[in-house]
Amino acid sequence: MPGIDPNGDTWHMSFFHAFYFVSFMGTTIGFGEIPYPFTDAQRAWVLGCIYTSVIAWLYGIGSLLRLVQDETFRYAVSERNFRVSINRIDQPFYIICGYGETGELITQGLADMGIQTVVIDIDPERTNAIELNNLSIPPIVLNADIKEPKNLTSAGIKGGWCRGVIAVTQNDHVNLKVAVACKLIKPDVPVICRSEIEDEAANMESFGTNFIVNPYLTFARRINLLTQNPGLHRIQNWFINQHSEEHLHQSVAQSGLPKGRWLVCGYGRFGRAVTQALADIEVEITVVDPDPIASRAPKGTIVGRGTEAKTLREAGIDDATVVVAASDDDANNLSILITAKQINKNVVTIGRVSHESDQMLFEQARCDYIFRRSLVVANEVLTLISRPLVTRFIQYSYTLTKSATEELIAQICQLTGNKSPVTWRLAVRADRSPALTSHLQAGGALNVEDLCRHQRIPRANAIPLLLWRDNISHLMPSPDMPVQENDEILFCARRNTDLLAQRLCDNEELVDTLINGNEHSIPLIRWLSRKVQH
Repeated sequence: MPGIDPNGDTWHMSFFHAFYFVSFMGTTIGFGEIPYPFTDAQRAWVLGCIYTSVIAWLYGIGSLLRLVQDETFRYAVSERNFRVSINRIDQPFYIICGYGETGELITQGLADMGIQTVVIDIDPERTNAIELNNLSIPPIVLNADIKEPKNLTSAGIKGGWCRGVIAVTQNDHVNLKVAVACKLIKPDVPVICRSEIEDEAANMESFGTNFIVNPYLTFARRINLLTQNPGLHRIQNWFINQHSEEHLHQSVAQSGLPKGRWLVCGYGRFGRAVTQALADIEVEITVVDPDPIASRAPKGTIVGRGTEAKTLREAGIDDATVVVAASDDDANNLSILITAKQINKNVVTIGRVSHESDQMLFEQARCDYIFRRSLVVANEVLTLISRPLVTRFIQYSYTLTKSATEELIAQICQLTGNKSPVTWRLAVRADRSPALTSHLQAGGALNVEDLCRHQRIPRANAIPLLLWRDNISHLMPSPDMPVQENDEILFCARRNTDLLAQRLCDNEELVDTLINGNEHSIPLIRWLSRKVQH
């Protein structure tokens, strides 16, 4: 398009000037006409360029925004990033299926232990909240349908670093499908499933699910134990709830739950589990349920929710010793507990919390024992993963007599100063305890007492709870029991204590000094002394 310069001569804009002019014209507003004022023909051409470029920019930006917001595109990008992150994993990890209240507690507990997790959940609103938790080891997240087996493969179940799959969705059938898929894709991978329905649990167990956690049955067994053997319940409570303490009134923890008349308000899965757990105990149970026929409640059930004083009095609240608010409605359970306390202030209260956000209300209502499904499942799963010897100890602890239980409690309280203890596992293997293993391979002697106490230490700084050898558990091993290679020993100790056994694992000089009695300070003499002994 020809132009006219100040002298009236015709000129043509160079390609460089045209490119420069169009470049800043398309990205800004308000510019001059360069290098000379335009003619009307040139201005008409610029108008066409302006509107054409604006439309092109709007279309391009709009298309880009629609692409970024498109669910298919976002899923493709996130899935690609997920695969890249999975391929970069170079440490053991667990796949967590379902990121509800339970999945969140488990993910946080594993992160605190330094264990990587891979989370699969179909709801992006739940997984988006992971970033707000500020975990020390952020999980790798995939928003996908858990029921699709390909998503388990994408999560790395076939890889060598996968240590297990944890299915903790609120749908038992989904957990069942995850367990089936895991056993078909990789049969040797451990699977831990949450199940609240007995039929689904039996189905899971039939094809080899490694661990099945039923929160209702688990908590009902604790109620049974707290009623019959409070001491053993106290020991188990110490070792199970090391990641998150459950709410239990101190007086109830020490003296246990009283027998006598119990009121169970709500005959759902929890109420039924409590009733069955107390069937063999000298406890008189009265059930309160709004629909006894539908819930298949026992004969003599009082019809009602238990939120009314009239219904509670009809059930015998005046002389009751314990009332259990077992419905699935938190508001009704709170009403039951408050009303029961107003009528009988001496009654012990047990309340079920269905939503974690309502826990504070139950604490304000001064509930003596709070049942939180998510917490029960999370503690059980974390114990199975991080402390397998604790699980074995709890299984065998039921064989302890009451006198042995009281003696163990006294030892622990004396050791920890009446505070909650912690457990620690010692594996006598070359990769975990090279100094102790070398000592045993050289023919040296070692017993349990050597790992707990020595003459230089005035008192024991650890209590041996269990020794695992050749798939056989030795509960409360005696101090003089010899330790062999490949043994695993569970110790109980005070929090923030440097155990002697920990220092002996990889310190050959300390083993030589404390176990062999070689106290020479000169390294050459120490080495010669060891050679002479061996």
